[in-house]
Amino acid sequence: MDAIFKYFDTFLTLSAESKELIAANLEYELIKKGDFLWKAGQRCNKFYFIVSGIARLFFYTDEGEENTVHFIVENRFITDLESLRMQTPSSVSCIAAVDCNVIVIKSQTLQKFDKEVFEWHELIRKITEKTMFDKVKVRDILYQKEAKERFLSFLEHFPTIANNVPANQIASYLGISQYTLSHLKKEIAKDFLRNRKN
Repeated sequence: MDAIFKYFDTFLTLSAESKELIAANLEYELIKKGDFLWKAGQRCNKFYFIVSGIARLFFYTDEGEENTVHFIVENRFITDLESLRMQTPSSVSCIAAVDCNVIVIKSQTLQKFDKEVFEWHELIRKITEKTMFDKVKVRDILYQKEAKERFLSFLEHFPTIANNVPANQIASYLGISQYTLSHLKKEIAKDFLRNRKN
């Protein structure tokens, strides 16, 4: 529970009463690798805070190919805000890429927080703005670069993902083929060994 309140504290200071009310209504789940947090075509009705693990957002193209949109790592919130707020089907699926320990806030609980936690609306506004900004910033940084620099930037921004997520999902996120990714990994390994010798 400490992790979520530390995260909240980076946006604003909650009163002791607000923290107590929030803490009393949080739920905890272990979502096993390969299990869905929600599926495309279904309504997303929960807010998830990743305490540990990695979640992945993806959708299927018209050709039936899986397209990875984003990875969410620990100490971050994940939801489909439009689906949650408008109660419409989500256009993406979210799956646990590895085992995930999560804190869950259900839609009924969010409504309760809206009414009873004085700071809640402002807190969620700030979290949403930062989440969107960070997501766009990372993707802009990645897509302004050539394939090799794109992969190196990915490793810099998501150091825990490369060894825990299948290569095809990373390649999909980076917009490159799996063959290209494999070639880049070999090239970077050679560069590393060459630099160590020098």
